[in-house]
Amino acid sequence: MFGLNLQSLNLKNKWLPSIENETTEYKVEFNEKCKREIAAFLNGTQTAYIYLGIDDNDQGVIHTYSDIERHTIEEKMGHWISSSIYYPSPVGLVYIKIKQNITYIEIKPGDSKPYFLDGNAYVRNGSESVKASPERVMKMLSNQKLDSFDSSESFNQNLTFNDIGMVFNGMDVDFKPNALGFYNSNEKYTNTALLFSNQNVFTVKVAIFEGINVDQFKDRREFGGCLTKQIDDILTFINLNNSLVAKITGNAQRSEKQSYPSVAIREAVINAVVHRSYFNKSPIQIEIFDDRLTIMSPGPLPGGMKIEAVLEGKTLPRNPRIIKILNKLKYIEDYGTGIRRIISKYVDEEVHPQFDAKEDFVKVILPNLNYIDKKLKTTNFKLGKGDTLNSSNLKIIEYLKKNTYISRVTVESILYIKNTQANQLLKNMVDNDILKKVGAGPSTRYVLSQRDIVEPGDNREIINFIYLIHSGISPSISHYQILITKCM
Repeated sequence: MFGLNLQSLNLKNKWLPSIENETTEYKVEFNEKCKREIAAFLNGTQTAYIYLGIDDNDQGVIHTYSDIERHTIEEKMGHWISSSIYYPSPVGLVYIKIKQNITYIEIKPGDSKPYFLDGNAYVRNGSESVKASPERVMKMLSNQKLDSFDSSESFNQNLTFNDIGMVFNGMDVDFKPNALGFYNSNEKYTNTALLFSNQNVFTVKVAIFEGINVDQFKDRREFGGCLTKQIDDILTFINLNNSLVAKITGNAQRSEKQSYPSVAIREAVINAVVHRSYFNKSPIQIEIFDDRLTIMSPGPLPGGMKIEAVLEGKTLPRNPRIIKILNKLKYIEDYGTGIRRIISKYVDEEVHPQFDAKEDFVKVILPNLNYIDKKLKTTNFKLGKGDTLNSSNLKIIEYLKKNTYISRVTVESILYIKNTQANQLLKNMVDNDILKKVGAGPSTRYVLSQRDIVEPGDNREIINFIYLIHSGISPSISHYQILITKCM
């Protein structure tokens, strides 16, 4: 298949490395396997080389490539590099070169590690290119320069800016792509330009479910295009599904409450769009259930940050050019206040947002302020005159239908509240004879005190009686009467 065969001449070049290693690969022919070697070298730390037509056993020259063959390789490799099989784009990092009639590929290590080939990251392990471990990928992600994506060259150079241009015109602000970081030093479009273009490939998926699990869809949409358009369209769609519940009170005016505070929704959506990792091609996922709204954005927290630091107000912007533009367009009022604003909108509520950060995603959960479990609405209970049952009471009762007792710490966990709030809630339920306090100090537990809260056929009274005995507390006469009744 080759033109000139030099194997019999055992031609060698002293300047070639004697063995394959972290920066050297020998290939007898250029083929699809070169893709993986390129991907691994992109994730390296030094400039690396793939020498073509070379025997990897003795570095003998098997084949020298003609100009026509070399041109064919350049075209094929150029197609690989500019296509979506590599992510982020390695354009400008991979070159075909020739020295002393030997054709080789030069690969410079990229600044946007990890680089993926068809969704997999590869690294060099001695003379082999192997899949990177999750720990290795995480380390590369944590070492990323925070502006490395939005300042990198876009794989697509055929971009239009109709939507973002309209936003600037609507605010009577001049649209100046150069000043916005849309071009790099080579006058090529950057990824910042891509994200604000009509051709933006990153999307957000929104799904609405019936109930509190994913068994049944009610509606689902996918939003794409310019980031500002995505944000506007997503907020419009969510707000259309953010029900307003009116409550009749003793005042002249009725009390109205949205299921989700609009400010919290806006901050959570914009945070996801702004701070997500665009090195991950996955879409942002927003899911709306009867009891909660979840927003999951791809990638870990930037710079190896911990969720506790974020909740305390620490900020480390991952995509500074995106932030600068959205700040200019008034989508972001200030830096580092989004999470605290979300929390502040729930500060006087019985339920609170949750924040979770893993190695490949960040999730925000906003609880529905108007949600009451349908299973609990028919619960029969006795309260004092003028007292009403709230969703927190109902969740505690539902927990105690399945468990012998509940502690303050457990209440904090299932309701996402602080210890002072949990203590007050439990005290109110004891005062209303919904719960009975058992024990004292750290061993304090709470059990259901009303028999009609327990569903027919349940043996909760017997379990509670045993628990009282085990705790060293003398049961009351009523406890003995209930036990006798249950055992007859």
